[in-house]
Amino acid sequence: MRFAWFKDPENVIYADVNEFADYFGKETGVVDFRQKLEDFRNNPVKEGVILKGKKRTSLKLMIPDLVFEDKEEKLEMGDTVWVYLGEVYPCYCVYWPQEEA
Repeated sequence: MRFAWFKDPENVIYADVNEFADYFGKETGVVDFRQKLEDFRNNPVKEGVILKGKKRTSLKLMIPDLVFEDKEEKLEMGDTVWVYLGEVYPCYCVYWPQEEA
């Protein structure tokens, strides 16, 4: 993984977890994808987590600020969960909208 690749806006899609998780989970065959996103968000690890789907898919949940912690420059929204499928696919930066009061 190259830091410069993540900086290119052509490679990143920003996705609201409420609109993204269920559909993407079905498309990739990752069971309980929304829950896995929540679990990783609450307990991230520097090396990320690999998830395998039923449709011959594997993806990596990661937090760029942890993965690239040695970089002085930070990515926009690099402190949230990103879904990485490799450099031939876009990467999804998942965000959780704030709860309305």
